[in-house]
Amino acid sequence: MTLHHSNTFLLLLFLLSSAALTAQARLNLFTDCECNKTLLKQELQYVNHTIDPTSAHVSLFIVTNYLSNGGRVYDLSFKGQEDLSANQLRFKVATTAVMTSLERDELLTNRIKLGLAGFLAGTPYADLVEVAVADIPEEAEVEEVETEDNWNNWIFDINASFRTEKESQRGKTDLRLGFEADRTTPELRIRFRPNFFYRTQTITQTDGSELTSVRRDLWMNASIIKSIGSHWSVGLFNSMSSTTFRNIDYGLWLAPAIEYNLFNYDEVPFKEFTIAYRLGWTRNQYTEETVFFKTEESLARQVLNCDLRIRQRWGQVFAGMSAGNYLNDFAKNRFALNGRANIRLIKGLSFSVGGSYQIINDQISLPRGEASVEDILLGQSQLATNFETDVNFGLSYTFGSLFNNVINTRL
Repeated sequence: MTLHHSNTFLLLLFLLSSAALTAQARLNLFTDCECNKTLLKQELQYVNHTIDPTSAHVSLFIVTNYLSNGGRVYDLSFKGQEDLSANQLRFKVATTAVMTSLERDELLTNRIKLGLAGFLAGTPYADLVEVAVADIPEEAEVEEVETEDNWNNWIFDINASFRTEKESQRGKTDLRLGFEADRTTPELRIRFRPNFFYRTQTITQTDGSELTSVRRDLWMNASIIKSIGSHWSVGLFNSMSSTTFRNIDYGLWLAPAIEYNLFNYDEVPFKEFTIAYRLGWTRNQYTEETVFFKTEESLARQVLNCDLRIRQRWGQVFAGMSAGNYLNDFAKNRFALNGRANIRLIKGLSFSVGGSYQIINDQISLPRGEASVEDILLGQSQLATNFETDVNFGLSYTFGSLFNNVINTRL
């Protein structure tokens, strides 16, 4: 739905009396979103907010996409059920990075009202709604002025944080600094992100002596991505780092890349299946001599990534595979699988599962010798391993009153 500045604009007034509406006379609305549902209940008091999607007359599914400039795009998909099964509506709502959470919530709620108004038309519920259209007074009309973007689509972000914790026998201090520059257009995306992290940790032992460890990480990631049609993209990635955790005084990684999306990129909010390949060059100078008797080295490395993401009304699924190796020695490789899913099985019952598994044979920067007690206890440096894994799963079951339109935020 679009409005022209010189024409009339639509002012939607829901003149509904809660006293005149019974639970049976209202539309049942099921909402699946990352949104302020308390505000929805407060503003949409003329519908029943049901927790069961099968009992809903209208189900609303909202996918939130986070933009590189800090803004968000909400993809709203209304779907009618039962007598309204022939009705569907889908549109997008964009917000900017400078909007507060309340401004985002109010904008989204108002657009949800507009979407529901279209569903009510042509049904017995239409008698509960009044739509008023007002003309813009001539004196209020303003001549259109072209706005010029002086920043040329560039967005900048600076962040800093400091945190300190102290107990009788241990203490920790963290300092984080970051900068981000991002330029995004339909054809090109450019990113530049330098970061700094500094941590000190101390543990007082029973004999009164202290273990102190320091971790310092400095890294910079940069990339430029070019769109080629609706399925292909190419890019160039660069990273530089200096990290005590990985025993690297100076590290450089430069790699061109190509990506293919099995689906059209326009379908990314709901599904994507991407295959990306990187072939690059890395240069490392090490703080200490490595287990391979190196103080510095240059290597070529290739990486293949396959990622599947599905976001539907029944839930969300992600599955990813990554494989990479150094070309001078294929035995120095890494293979990773990871996935997660949150699926609605039956009425009220949802199942979540997630996990990852990595085969690790490419820790080329490990220092020779044994790790110090401080580093082992405080986790300040990388330790040798040939695998890494984690698993999590859970069930949730919601039952009881199908409709809950009451707002109560008291203690």
